[in-house]
Amino acid sequence: MDDVLIVGAGLAGTSIAWHLAGTRSVRLVEQGSQLGAEASAQNAGMQRRLAHDRVERQLACRAGAWLADPPPGFEAAIRTTGGVLLLEREDPRWDSAIADLRSRGVRVDDGVSGVPALAGATWARAWSIPDEALLDAHHLVTRFWHGARAQGAALQLRCEVSGLVVEGGRVVGVHTPSGVLRAGSVVLATGAWSAQLARKHGLVRPLSALARHLLHTAAHPLSDPGHPWVWFDDAGIYARPEGGGWLLSPCDEALVHPQPGPGSAGPVDPLFRALASAKLSAHLPALADAQIRGGWTGLRTFTPDRRPMLGEDPELPGLFWATGLGGFGVSCSFAAGEAVAAMIGGQPVPWLDTAAVAPGRSFLTPLVPAPTELERYQ
Repeated sequence: MDDVLIVGAGLAGTSIAWHLAGTRSVRLVEQGSQLGAEASAQNAGMQRRLAHDRVERQLACRAGAWLADPPPGFEAAIRTTGGVLLLEREDPRWDSAIADLRSRGVRVDDGVSGVPALAGATWARAWSIPDEALLDAHHLVTRFWHGARAQGAALQLRCEVSGLVVEGGRVVGVHTPSGVLRAGSVVLATGAWSAQLARKHGLVRPLSALARHLLHTAAHPLSDPGHPWVWFDDAGIYARPEGGGWLLSPCDEALVHPQPGPGSAGPVDPLFRALASAKLSAHLPALADAQIRGGWTGLRTFTPDRRPMLGEDPELPGLFWATGLGGFGVSCSFAAGEAVAAMIGGQPVPWLDTAAVAPGRSFLTPLVPAPTELERYQ
C-alpha cells in the first residue's frame, strides 16, 4: 500500500508528487499514455501574477518566487519576456491588486510603451510586469516527475480510475481495471474528471469544465521570442509570440462534459476563429493581419467562485482535492502542489487562505461562463 496515491499526472499531480517524494511512498496514476497530456498541454504557458482575485495572487506569487530561482533542471522551462495587462475600460478594483503585488516585491510599472504588438491600440489603463515569463508546461511536468521518481515515486500510465474505495467512511484507495490500488490518502488531480469520480459516491462538488480556444497564426513580422505577452483583460483577448507567429485566444468559454478516457482537446470552431480575428482588429490592430492557421480547444476546470479546490474533503476523509485551477494552472502549479503536500502532512500553509480553497466551502452562486459578446464584433 502507498502512503499517497495521486490520480492525474498533469501539472498539479506531478507537483504534489515532487513535493512529497522522499518523505512518503507516492504513486501517480494517469489514464493517458503520457504525462501532462490533457489541460496541462492545452494552455498558453503564460506566467501571470497580476490577477484580480487575491487567492490566485497568493498562489501565483508563491510559485513566482520559486520560479525566480528554480532548482537545477527547471531553468529550461522558464523564458522571461515580461507581460502587459491592459483594460479597455477604467476599473478601480484593480488598484488593490496592483498594490498587493508591489507589497510582495513584484515590479509593476504603470503604463506601457515600445511594445510592437500594441501599435495602434488604445486602452484605459495598462501595466507592464517586466519579470513575467513564458513557461514550458511539458518541461515543468517532466522535471517534477523526474525529481519525484529519483526520490522513489512510482507511475502507472494507461491506468483509468473508475471509482474510489471507501471503507468505514474513509477513502482508502481506487478501483482500476487491474484491481484495487490502496493508499493512506488519495488525491484527485484529474481536472475535468475529478467531480465525476467523487459523484459516483454521492459526493457532489461543484466543478465545471469550460472549453476555450487557443489559436496559432502563420509567421508574422512582429513576433519575436522576447516580445512580452499582451492581454486585454476585460475585452477578452490575449496574444504571445510562438514559433515565429502568435498564440492567441478570444477568451471564450463553453460548458462541456468530458467523456471518460484521455483526449480532451477539441477542434477549432470557425465562429470563434472569426471572433479572434475581429478582436485582434478591434484591440490589437498591429496583429490584425496575422493569419490564423490552426489551434484547438482545451479544458479548464472551475469552481463557482473560480478559486481552486485544494485540501482534504470534510465529508470523505482520506480524499484530497487538487483541482479547479482554471486558467492559472501553469502559473500556480508549484504552489498548489506545495499546499496540498503540506495539507496531506497535516502542516499549516501560512501563505495561503486555506479556507478560501477548502473543498467544503459554501458557494453562493453557480458558475457563469464569461460572455463571448459575439454580436459586438459582427
